[in-house]
Amino acid sequence: MTKQYSLGFISHSQFQKEMRSPIWWEHLTAEKQNHPLIKEYIFEQEFGSHTFLESADTHLIRLGCKVLDRISLLNLSDIVVSLKPKDEWEYMRPGSTLIGWFNHLQSPPQNIKFLELENLNIQAEGRQQKILYRNAYVAGECGVAQTLAELERLDPSSPAIAQSGRLAVVLGYGNIGRGATVELLSQGVERVVVFSQRHPVAVEDKLAGVEYRQMEYSFGNTYELFSEGRKRPLIDVILAQADIIVNATIPSKLQQKWTFVPENSFHQLKPNMVFIDPIHKRGHGADFTHVTELAEPVKLICKTNHSIWYNGCNAMPNYRPVYASYTISQGLLDHLDSLLEAVTGDRKVNQ
Repeated sequence: MTKQYSLGFISHSQFQKEMRSPIWWEHLTAEKQNHPLIKEYIFEQEFGSHTFLESADTHLIRLGCKVLDRISLLNLSDIVVSLKPKDEWEYMRPGSTLIGWFNHLQSPPQNIKFLELENLNIQAEGRQQKILYRNAYVAGECGVAQTLAELERLDPSSPAIAQSGRLAVVLGYGNIGRGATVELLSQGVERVVVFSQRHPVAVEDKLAGVEYRQMEYSFGNTYELFSEGRKRPLIDVILAQADIIVNATIPSKLQQKWTFVPENSFHQLKPNMVFIDPIHKRGHGADFTHVTELAEPVKLICKTNHSIWYNGCNAMPNYRPVYASYTISQGLLDHLDSLLEAVTGDRKVNQ
């Protein structure tokens, strides 16, 4: 007999200013409700009220779901989805599974199974991608929007805000880079230049009005490649003139860190320009990159009387919580079979 699981969803994280919810109740179709591996859906009381300004409890109960307080949900669920857990494991049964983002945890306990959303992959759009790959696009968009909104308040004279004919450079053109590029254009940035490892001819999903150029990493620095075979460091070619830089290059096993701004070239950056870092991996992109908190995402980086603004917030999509939650919900429920495969190890859960 096939084992069935109680699947619980925490409404939102207990961390300050975290507003995202993992499920939009309208995505919970009859097919998902009657999934052969799910015994019951359990939702935290007042589900979605922090995100959508009203609770979905009435709708969820009408669909046949349980709605319980947080502790009861954690006690009863075999699988719990909590986007950014804080202490959920303390109330979960040994052997149960917690799914979420855990990059903020130093040493997760061992008595339950942790499934990191960043490590769950699916086949989508003809290639392997993260289960929440669309969330990366949202992170790119929101990183730009959040940063420029914060700078309007913190430093309206920053060239990222006040410069006429602003130049933005996007380093990488995956989902994060595409999202950032779209938002830069919608924010009215006059010149946007995108660098990727592909030749511009091979770049897909190009946007009108954007320049596409090629870069490569070599011997501790990143270079622009020119058609005649020459190459020059990005910091000399364009980054020193940029009002906005977006680090959208995800590290790989082969290349775990890139350097776009060498330590001895920090002074070449425009004073009070902004470096937006949705990747926020310490030391990746520049020596000053690190995680910043949602409560204070944009910070001033100062070195020897030279300063720039930096955003390394590890929850950039939270800037637009409704949009981000809708995207997350689509990803989780569209690929519910893959999610359950990761829990059970069964490659045939959808049959």
